[in-house]
Amino acid sequence: MKIFVTGGSGRMGSELLPRLIKHGWEVIAPSSQTVSITNVDSVTRAISTAQPDIVLHMAAYTDVAKAEQDHTACYAVNVVGSRNIARASAQIGARLVHISTDYVFDGEKGMYKETDAPNPSNYYSLTKAIAEEAARATTNSLIVRTSFKDAVWKYPMAFADQFTSADYTDVIASELKLLLLNLSSIQADVLHVVTERKSILELAKRRNPHVQAGTIVGAKVHIPPDVSLDSSRWQDLKRQFM
Repeated sequence: MKIFVTGGSGRMGSELLPRLIKHGWEVIAPSSQTVSITNVDSVTRAISTAQPDIVLHMAAYTDVAKAEQDHTACYAVNVVGSRNIARASAQIGARLVHISTDYVFDGEKGMYKETDAPNPSNYYSLTKAIAEEAARATTNSLIVRTSFKDAVWKYPMAFADQFTSADYTDVIASELKLLLLNLSSIQADVLHVVTERKSILELAKRRNPHVQAGTIVGAKVHIPPDVSLDSSRWQDLKRQFM
């Protein structure tokens, strides 16, 4: 299989792409300096030249706090870039796998299902929700909502009052590899690819037992309290693949 990847040098790309290459896939992952996703001509030319079977769109503006002050840059990458990728993928008939986020939900209830309506609570999450619609407008796309942290917890504090289904990059990379290897068997248009519900503090302590409890109260930007995702649809699929 040939796969074209945006955001390949990011946290997830660094974990996932070597696994795909080892499996024998041809991976085309141009840098942002080589292909600018905000430039429609650059994107169209690159994807048309590569002629991949799959386009994996992981590139994103992810600084939640900075996005509140820099709407233009966040919108350009997350919305305009995603539209360009979706259109270019559709033009050659490639399967688009669009990586989205648990933050498209407001975090007021948790354990969100794929059928729940997004309700963004900050500017970053708004742009990611719009980007999902760009992907959904194509006829051959899969939106993957997920969330991941660096493989090593580097911070002295973690929120005890925010709940998530996120996991570490190496854990989620294994999930995404399994998904990609079995993509031809997946008919869903949206999947939640995550692990079980836990607090951010619980997650942090798995790899840094000395981390201290913190709170989302007083954070510089609104932090949704419970963005855990129901991944039962993905878990059912996994049992068929493994």
